[in-house]
Amino acid sequence: MSLLTVPKTIVGSSLKLARAPVDFAIGAVGGLRTPSAATKERERAEQLREEAAVREHAAEQRRARVEKAADEAAAEARRQAEQEKRKADKRRRDRETRAAKAEAKKKEQAAKAAAKAKRAAAKAEKSSQLDKLEAKEESIEAKAQAVATEREAERLERKAAAAKKARKNGSGA
Repeated sequence: MSLLTVPKTIVGSSLKLARAPVDFAIGAVGGLRTPSAATKERERAEQLREEAAVREHAAEQRRARVEKAADEAAAEARRQAEQEKRKADKRRRDRETRAAKAEAKKKEQAAKAAAKAKRAAAKAEKSSQLDKLEAKEESIEAKAQAVATEREAERLERKAAAAKKARKNGSGA
């Protein structure tokens, strides 16, 4: 049913309603004419066409409402799906950010541990070098003391030899 038939149906019904009191009055007076069976059938057919047109119009309106509701439901579903997608993307980005932060923290801790180990190794090496230097210093001091003792021994030996020589020279003269 097109939109053009709806006004035609309404106008036809309005005319029929406007004509009804006149037809009723004519019928009450004795009727100038009696409707024939064909006229009654035509009127019945016209009435059935009008009712069919009205039902068709109502069905068209229901179909339009159902289509609109279906379109709205589909739009709502698309909107919710898009919203869920955005939320999932946000959760994914948040997880990635947390993972990146955790990775950075791990790297930082590893770097700190490596730096601490390096400092400990450097400290141990310096301590070892210090021990070596102290040992070398002690060795040098021991050598110096040994040299001093040896010189003292040589000096005492020379002194003893000179004293012996002096005794020999003094007792043998």
